[in-house]
Amino acid sequence: MNKYKYLTLSLLLVLTNFAFAQCGTDERARLTHLDVLQDGQTMADYLEANRGFEFEESYDVRGKKAIRTIPVVFHVVHQYGDENISKEQIEDQLRVLNEDFQRLNADTVNTQPQFKARAANFNIEFKLARVAPDGSCTEGITRHQSDLTIEPDGYDWVKSVVMWDYKKYLNIWVVKQILNDNPSSTLLGYAVFPGDRNASTRDGIVMRSDRVGTIGTAVQSGAGRTLTHEIGHWLGLYHPFQGSWNGSYVTTGCYGNGDRVSDTPPVEESTRNCPTGANTCNTDSPDEVDMVENYMDYSTGTCQNAFTNGQLARANGYLNDLNTRGRNIAASNVSATGVNTNPSCGPIADFWHSSKSTYVCVGAEIDFEDHSYNGAIDDRTWTFEGGTPSVSTYENPTVTYNTPGVYKVELEVSNSDGTDNLVRTKFITVYPDSSAIKASFGEDFAASTSVDGWQLGVDHTWGWRRNTLRGYSGKECLEALNDDETPPGSRYALTLPPVDVSNHGEPIYFSFRHAYARRNTSSSDILLISASENCGDNWRTLKGLNYINGLETGTVAPGWKPYVASHWGYTELDLSAYSNSPNLILRMEVVSQSGNSVFIDDINIGRFPLKVSTYENDVELSIVPNPAQNTVNINLNKNYGSFDVSIVDIAGRLLLQQNLNQNQKTLNTSDLANGVYTVWVNVEGKMWSKKLIINR
Repeated sequence: MNKYKYLTLSLLLVLTNFAFAQCGTDERARLTHLDVLQDGQTMADYLEANRGFEFEESYDVRGKKAIRTIPVVFHVVHQYGDENISKEQIEDQLRVLNEDFQRLNADTVNTQPQFKARAANFNIEFKLARVAPDGSCTEGITRHQSDLTIEPDGYDWVKSVVMWDYKKYLNIWVVKQILNDNPSSTLLGYAVFPGDRNASTRDGIVMRSDRVGTIGTAVQSGAGRTLTHEIGHWLGLYHPFQGSWNGSYVTTGCYGNGDRVSDTPPVEESTRNCPTGANTCNTDSPDEVDMVENYMDYSTGTCQNAFTNGQLARANGYLNDLNTRGRNIAASNVSATGVNTNPSCGPIADFWHSSKSTYVCVGAEIDFEDHSYNGAIDDRTWTFEGGTPSVSTYENPTVTYNTPGVYKVELEVSNSDGTDNLVRTKFITVYPDSSAIKASFGEDFAASTSVDGWQLGVDHTWGWRRNTLRGYSGKECLEALNDDETPPGSRYALTLPPVDVSNHGEPIYFSFRHAYARRNTSSSDILLISASENCGDNWRTLKGLNYINGLETGTVAPGWKPYVASHWGYTELDLSAYSNSPNLILRMEVVSQSGNSVFIDDINIGRFPLKVSTYENDVELSIVPNPAQNTVNINLNKNYGSFDVSIVDIAGRLLLQQNLNQNQKTLNTSDLANGVYTVWVNVEGKMWSKKLIINR
């Protein structure tokens, strides 16, 4: 940034919070150094104070310099979607990088005339590693299925999936999305500055998959320049609009130290689009227009085309420092990572499916896809347990499953350099025409195996899991973990196994306990209940619950959880429309608004719902003792001639029924096992219910 004219400033505090931000490097660095930053100190100020060497500001642009080679590995973290980008797209990104860092890019003709003489050739070449850290053969690309392909804001969790030695390799993680606290902005990537104190677990760059390269799934307007920008940060470069602390407030890019480079004109704030000729600062001398084509600004990728000699001098400081980037370009490291060799590698087996689900009805077809990588595939063998065909050599076979069961799928791939095998156990579930689970059916989640055969939607730390501390009828329940970090609009489905209700008769209900309170008053998470009679191919919504119509049972507070029985609500749905279904599947889906968790307990499909309408103004029902052992007394506060008492279990099954009166109010419960039950009392057509605990 050019020398500033002296100005006396009288400004309000200016925050560097740019809407529509594209780069998360500054903020990620700040979040990981909060404990060492002094009041008001920016991350750039801190890094400069702790750099440990001085830059050589003089540079010779004449003559050909030796190419510096940086070994690179791309870690593609995906869920088998578009984010699982091709090798060709990654190689195209390398082409863009090598052109940009050697000033070989075709659009150098678009550099504004006044900046052409200072446009720099970094003499850097990026090459995919050919030797992995364990010495094995690699194409410089790893692939990992993980829900961390949606990277939470500020956490670096994706780096826990895989990371190669940062002293040898430039690690680049490719993900589907990088979450951001600011809903008006989209993060495209972020890097780690050289000298970061957490480099051993953080160093490298995280990129959105649609910003890698210029082909395949890449956004064309990005022109592959997002990674050029982030590697600039990785080499120690700042934004030309970088603010700094002046002792009272953080300045805009027009004032202060800016990007610490002398030949980049200051920019007031991040540039949008490509406003050639714009001059947002008059604090530089001589006063120059903004260099909107600089790779370190936020102009569109198709607008960017140059670094400056000053930026080169700064990057050279780190490339010459053996404590930071100098290690990566050392001749010994270039040799150790094999970037100048071209070995033939054995393939790594990988596969997935392209069908809607791997939970299907008898007779359904499932389409499989070979996603193997790391080497050419000369031979391929699929093995499909329970499927037709049972063996295939096709790249993407279609398999029919005619027999109910749970089956594994296996793929073996090979070439002359190696063989690899992948087995996915319990990968395919084929439902029978008529479910083996018959209504009445219920679950209180007390057993650790209680959700075997259920589908629990999980993403990162969010989604459904068994909670052993918060139950209604005991200590256990299911929790859809949800908090203020959960991306708004995320959906987490809990899918029950099929239940045969065809011989149950009417009435038949779906009932459950639920507990929830909003995080704040501005939004509410949603619980949707749906049903399917064709193994999940089609769903019909039965009910949607939010705080207005009964989902909320607690007091608005961040992180609310149920602690007592009164924190739980109850919902009952009539399933009479499905009374002939031999294969009814119910789904409970939480739609997050970045609020609080939703808790579910005592799910029941049957004739006896776990709670009925109470007529508290008419009668008071008490059960003594409770907990009980071998007998209980049923007490009503009004004198009725007789009344019917029924005891049902969590599944709604009728276990005991007896007619009592005021003279005979005792029930023999010696045949009931320890557990939680529901007692129904029917008096003159009115119903009451209470929980009964048997504990001997």
